[in-house]
Amino acid sequence: MKLHGTIFVLITLIFTIAMATTLNVHVCTWNVGGTTPYHDDVTPLLGLEMDADIIAIGFEELKDPADWADEVDRILSKHSYYRVKVTTMTLMQQCVYAKKIHLPFLSHVESEYTKTGFAGAYGNKGGTSVRFRLYDKTVALVNSHLAAHMENVRQRDEEYWNIMSEQTFDDPLTEHLYQHDYLIWSGDLNYRIDYYNDEVRDSIENGKYLSLLSYDQLKNEQQSGHAFIGFHEADITFPPTYKFDPAML
Repeated sequence: MKLHGTIFVLITLIFTIAMATTLNVHVCTWNVGGTTPYHDDVTPLLGLEMDADIIAIGFEELKDPADWADEVDRILSKHSYYRVKVTTMTLMQQCVYAKKIHLPFLSHVESEYTKTGFAGAYGNKGGTSVRFRLYDKTVALVNSHLAAHMENVRQRDEEYWNIMSEQTFDDPLTEHLYQHDYLIWSGDLNYRIDYYNDEVRDSIENGKYLSLLSYDQLKNEQQSGHAFIGFHEADITFPPTYKFDPAML
């Protein structure tokens, strides 16, 4: 089981930029499992009630990437958002939008991608990124889909490092992802709860999510310095998100 979103994860971040201006960034990632947006209403994922300044959506396991980007465009265009960038890599897609009032202060937009599926030959796994300057800060947004299965912890770690090290940009002050003022990473990371299935399900049924964190592969890899060093994750107050049967929620 996984504590980190396979269905979708919503994150709202706040950071301070020039002239003490505070901006809200809403980040969503969703493994859509080959479905189309016409089977589900995408609107609840977009955090419109939060009035975010930046909205970033990542999709994994797409059937037709154009369908999803068009649907997100249709919804956000009604709320004064402008498409900053959409980048697609095989079965993955990342869409970034900004409120139109910020466009005069947004520049140096670039995107990158790293394939990690089948030893880097295929883009079913890997990561995409969109970076830009906003006022006097640099921002990089990453969406990734890492290797599946309980036993592939080291492979997930390696894919993280591949994405982090291989993606470079033209901006000389922020050539690498880690050089940005703000680096926000989302996706279907595929780290699991490395514990007995029955015990995990019992803890879930009793709402004891915190007791499972000591078996969380991602947190353990972070603490061991193997991956995602320096990243801060919001408190986990929800049950594991893997694996639901389609149409059962």
